[in-house]
Amino acid sequence: MMNSKSQANIKDVAALAMVSTATVSRYLNGNLKRMSTATATRVKAAIEKLNYVPNAAARQMITKQSQLIALIVGNTDDYFSTELFKGVSSILEANGYIGTMFDSDSDIVREKHLMETVNSHGFDGLIIQPFSTVSEIKTLMSRDVPIVLADRETPQAPWPQVVTNNFDAAKQATAYFVRQGFTHFIVLTSELAVATNRRERYRGIKAAAQNVDVLEVSESSYNHKRIHKQLIELLMRDTERTVIFSLKERWLLEFIPNLVLEGYVDNIKATATAFADTETARRIEPKLKLISQDPFLLGASAGEVMVNDLTGHSDRNQAVIVVPAKFG
Repeated sequence: MMNSKSQANIKDVAALAMVSTATVSRYLNGNLKRMSTATATRVKAAIEKLNYVPNAAARQMITKQSQLIALIVGNTDDYFSTELFKGVSSILEANGYIGTMFDSDSDIVREKHLMETVNSHGFDGLIIQPFSTVSEIKTLMSRDVPIVLADRETPQAPWPQVVTNNFDAAKQATAYFVRQGFTHFIVLTSELAVATNRRERYRGIKAAAQNVDVLEVSESSYNHKRIHKQLIELLMRDTERTVIFSLKERWLLEFIPNLVLEGYVDNIKATATAFADTETARRIEPKLKLISQDPFLLGASAGEVMVNDLTGHSDRNQAVIVVPAKFG
């Protein structure tokens, strides 16, 4: 008889239920079509009586699946990344999978290391906000697992993509401000060359405006006073009405409040806008018109694409799903 202090194993469950260990394994994996209702009931009762907890490692060896999905985000300092993860997790967990978030911290070297880790640790799939190229992802993710790209338009990618309408939203917002008489635009952004979504937003602004300055802020290290001073210099240099266009909410929250308090952003001579992810941005100055993204929905859509692939309902085509941002 099994010692009451020892942990029950699959053989103990099989013995108590009077079935084979293969039958218990099928029950644990939800494959109930190959057993009678009475058999399933006996297995369930045995599991409950013995307080049996399946060993995840052993189960993975049998099923060849870990039920774990990796999400590599660009930067957890951004609200966007955490909401993206919540959206992904909401779908994964409803379908029996667990999402694990990794932060590349906007560092392409770190991102590559994280992909190597995901590739070698048995994750069933990868959702990523990529800085790396398609060829780099292919090389680092050598196992044949589903991959979904999120928030970064990646031309020629062989995997599904879930993105925002970055170019169109930026162009629409810029055209609105031009109609209101604003003709000078200061683009406040992380390094443009690093991420495709930033470049698409910048391209949208350039498509609707002529007088555009760019002020790049390093995500890893920057001098707040210096950036603040540069913004004031750009605002004062030009006699035209100016829009400070932040390509991410973080920089709007970081730099615009002081400019509002000091009177530089008054919605007459100068105003500001941004791709925003929270209501916090609107509280800075209720009159600001912003581009609202929905990172939770974007994440949930990426999670749904991943689940469909894992369950055989996707052909891994090059479909691009667009979760539109709204300006207003």
